[in-house]
Amino acid sequence: MKKTILILFFTFSLNSVFADSPLTSSDFYRAYLDVPLIIKTSKSNGVLTDEVFKFLISSNSLDKKIALINSLKWNIKGKNNSVLYFNKLKLIHKEYTHKNFYNKGSAEELICYAYLKALDNYFDVKTASLFSAQASQLNPKSYTISLINQLIKVQMIDSPKQWCEVYTRMDNIRENTVLAQDFRKEASEIIFKYTDSYKEYCTFWDAIRNFF
Repeated sequence: MKKTILILFFTFSLNSVFADSPLTSSDFYRAYLDVPLIIKTSKSNGVLTDEVFKFLISSNSLDKKIALINSLKWNIKGKNNSVLYFNKLKLIHKEYTHKNFYNKGSAEELICYAYLKALDNYFDVKTASLFSAQASQLNPKSYTISLINQLIKVQMIDSPKQWCEVYTRMDNIRENTVLAQDFRKEASEIIFKYTDSYKEYCTFWDAIRNFF
């Protein structure tokens, strides 16, 4: 009887997590609804417009740019906002190519591109993670960049036995006092509210092994 209950709990836990993902479960743009364009974009069809692009290359703070991207949301059928972003960016930086953007792009451009690409296809974020990691290398002190970089990276964790890492990796960002706090606390709390749910898996598998 106890074994049956544990198996049922195990199955329910797996299905609950599979129903969501770190990238798609945090509408942290809601912490930035004082920005008119974010409100407008959150009610749109989620396509990167000229107006959105101009905001992303403006002097607005990076956290607002990332929140704006978040407000574009995601689609199970996929999107191509990262392509639209890069094509528009090339009109301004004519030296940019698909081959050299990784090395020539600024930290802000790279993290914006990476986050857009991750939301375009959250089933495959490997390439997006390379660009977000590069952005983090260029600006290792930015909490915003570190947070989004790690959010993209934990999206690649697909083994239930590694789900504890979703919690620990994100928690490491939260506890890193070296990072410059350039992201609204209310926004990060929305993200952590979801990723903290993975904490239970840090002891879950030990319980499973001990039981059987």
